[in-house]
Amino acid sequence: MYAGYEDYRALYGEGVTEAEFERLAWEAGRIMDAVTTGADGVRKLETAMPEDAYGIKAVKRCCCALVRRLWTAEQEMDYVNREDGTVTGRVITGITAGAESVTYARPGGTAAGEGRGAMLRRTAEELLAGIGDKNGVPLLYMGVYPGCIAEGA
Repeated sequence: MYAGYEDYRALYGEGVTEAEFERLAWEAGRIMDAVTTGADGVRKLETAMPEDAYGIKAVKRCCCALVRRLWTAEQEMDYVNREDGTVTGRVITGITAGAESVTYARPGGTAAGEGRGAMLRRTAEELLAGIGDKNGVPLLYMGVYPGCIAEGA
């Protein structure tokens, strides 16, 4: 995990429980790994986590933002099964009395219809743009990691 529950609470306050955070932070970390792993398979966050204060803060904030988006998307789904066995229902976004219509939130909560995965990936890319790892290599660099020698070359 790239951020702790206390990091999350400092940024977003209440809403997500610690158990939910643990589960969602793991998924957020996988998303972050996906956008920071180059063509050679080097996971920059795992092998060369930023050591400067700004870089560390950016990584933590990215993880927390992804957790928040994942949690919000879950709240907007038709039915969400929780780890404790409870199930939440649909989120109502509007009610019209005249024709008795009810409007529900769209799963994923993306008004423009952007897919959940694309929205999460874009969020991670935006928040990690311009951040270098401990060796100064941009986290979003997708080429062969400098200094790595490809097998068979």
